[in-house]
Amino acid sequence: MNKTSKLALAIAGALTVPATNASTATGQSLEEVNVTVSPLDKPADAVAAPVSVLAGDELRDKAAATLGDTLRDELGVANASFGGGVGLPVIRGQSANRVKVLNDNLDVADASNTSADHASSVEALLAEHIEILRGPAALRYGSGAIGGVVNVIDRRIPTQVPEEMEGALEMRHDTGNRQDAGVFRLGGGAGQLAWYLDGTYRENGDTQIPGLAIRHHEEDAHAGEAPATSEVHAEEEEFNTDGFVGNTSGRGHSYSGGASWITDSGFIGLSVNKTGKNYGIPFGTHAHEEEAHDGETAAEHAAHAGEEEGPEAVRIDMTQTRYDLKGEHRFEDDYWDKLSVRLGHNDYEHVELEEGEPGTRFSSDAWESRIELTHDAGGEWRGAYGLQLSEKDFSAIGDEAFIQPSNTRSAGAFVMKERSWANWHLDLGGRLERVEVSPELGDDRDFNLVSASGAIQYFLAKHQHVSLGLTSAERAPVAEELYANGAHLAESRFILGNADLDTENSVNWELGYHHHNEEASGWHAARVEANLFYNQVGDYIYAQNTGLEDAESEFPIYAYTNRDATFYGAEASVKFPLAGGHFLTLFGDSVRAQFDSDPGSAAAQGESRDVPRMPPLRTGLALGGDYSQWNWEWRTTHAFDQNRPGAFEEATDGYTRMDLTARYNIKVGGSDTVLFASARNLLDEEIRNSTSLLRDFAPEMGRSVEAGVRFIF
Repeated sequence: MNKTSKLALAIAGALTVPATNASTATGQSLEEVNVTVSPLDKPADAVAAPVSVLAGDELRDKAAATLGDTLRDELGVANASFGGGVGLPVIRGQSANRVKVLNDNLDVADASNTSADHASSVEALLAEHIEILRGPAALRYGSGAIGGVVNVIDRRIPTQVPEEMEGALEMRHDTGNRQDAGVFRLGGGAGQLAWYLDGTYRENGDTQIPGLAIRHHEEDAHAGEAPATSEVHAEEEEFNTDGFVGNTSGRGHSYSGGASWITDSGFIGLSVNKTGKNYGIPFGTHAHEEEAHDGETAAEHAAHAGEEEGPEAVRIDMTQTRYDLKGEHRFEDDYWDKLSVRLGHNDYEHVELEEGEPGTRFSSDAWESRIELTHDAGGEWRGAYGLQLSEKDFSAIGDEAFIQPSNTRSAGAFVMKERSWANWHLDLGGRLERVEVSPELGDDRDFNLVSASGAIQYFLAKHQHVSLGLTSAERAPVAEELYANGAHLAESRFILGNADLDTENSVNWELGYHHHNEEASGWHAARVEANLFYNQVGDYIYAQNTGLEDAESEFPIYAYTNRDATFYGAEASVKFPLAGGHFLTLFGDSVRAQFDSDPGSAAAQGESRDVPRMPPLRTGLALGGDYSQWNWEWRTTHAFDQNRPGAFEEATDGYTRMDLTARYNIKVGGSDTVLFASARNLLDEEIRNSTSLLRDFAPEMGRSVEAGVRFIF
């Protein structure tokens, strides 16, 4: 049975489960949030594109050390992990330069999209809510959002003056990596001035796992290999660790302050954020192992686990200072609605520490501005006009700098229109964008991009609609895809750019069904979401594993190239209310991606046509209860084998992940207090993400328990 058939059966099973005549309680009910990925202030349920919102206690429960780990349970989202310090979201098989991570609608502008070992600077513990837009979002956010958007909304710039000072304090501990984390928020104001402060600090040890960290494939992958390659695997075995992933300890902090001047017609505000992270790259992935662990066995290393600061460890030390300006003016006009202005500057740097000494230094100095003007023509056409400008100076300096310094500038203008009549709703939009990439050495590249989209919704009832969308979007290659040329130590890859890359173009079809009515009872209170998508990507840009090895570094060579590809898949979730405040949720998602033709070179004929590092088919169920003071959820997810890993890549085994979360709400000294706990990977499964470059070196955390307390005042 193929994957599509399995998912169809899972969806059919979800739709045939009987519901009881329960009350309106459906478990963890969510307050309706207007998503900012639409400039027209629409709730997620009304947006034609598939949008998920993670907010409130649900976000607090799922918030983790990395953004990818925080979002891994969302429909259509996987985690591209790189040890405990890095986890980036993968949306429908798309990641890096196709999924734009935003901080309140502006690009985070760090270096997380340039390499799999670079952590995102976003801190999920400080988010108010997180919006996930699955599918092309280039219309509003530019070519870097051709695959999707993750928009992290915080409170750094207040939009209203609180009636009284408010805040929260949270502390948590995780047994799986001995992590301690603390968070605080504080906000207040007087007159027309509002202010806000927040901060978080976390520190963790090595990631605990069941079994060995490094997985080998002697029976198939290494059969007949050259003696030199056999020696490499013998060395890896010597440096393997049992029960933990070596050199995955880390620490991080983030502190922010902001203030706004509030008027009857709008506000203007400024915020400053400082972030720092220090985390290790798991053993087995870099070239310093032989001299660092000379003669040391795994048992000897285990005896002093946690001493990763010595010369044997490769670590990344990151610092960032970000400034944001945000303003809004509401018009007293029958046509114009409001004018929104955003300006952000990010000063980012990280150093790869090699043998305890600074090595390659990556830096990014970036500006982005956005102006949007919305209007409402009295029930006919509503719309938004926008202008987006950005500039980014990026450099990598050091002996192992695989990307030369470059400057990237972009300018985009867009228009979005919508209209409703009878039971129909229509969305239309278009964008023109120009991107210029200037390297320190070599020729500049200029790209003129055109994107357009249209979606129509038919409302079967007030809370139920079907939608059909079509998006055509273009993406310009980025600096690392064009100009990379060298060995990257942390990834153990030799990366070869291609200055002649063509523009990537995507044509995406989306068919969706949505039902959500918490005011109803019985069958009518079920929350249903289902989506089918088909995405043809012309001149898809990816780093192809050539099967060759660089003679000097002995790393495999990955060369960027254009190749047509097709992505298609499905996502579905059905949540039923049951008697007594209980609920049952069935869910599943799948994506399949293939290149449309074989490689051009004769030597590569017969190479796999599968796009590498795709997430596997997932199905699962969740059962929970929501009562007056406490609630709980038991969630089981089964991921199938990923037997389509791509050319010269290794398959990954499936797994069953079982998690249990619970919260208890009490009053302490007049303040709301929440006691919470999460037991994760209860079956202690060995989980290796097919989306991760490190799947053979760093599995996910084994069985763990995280518990904490949150005070709200």
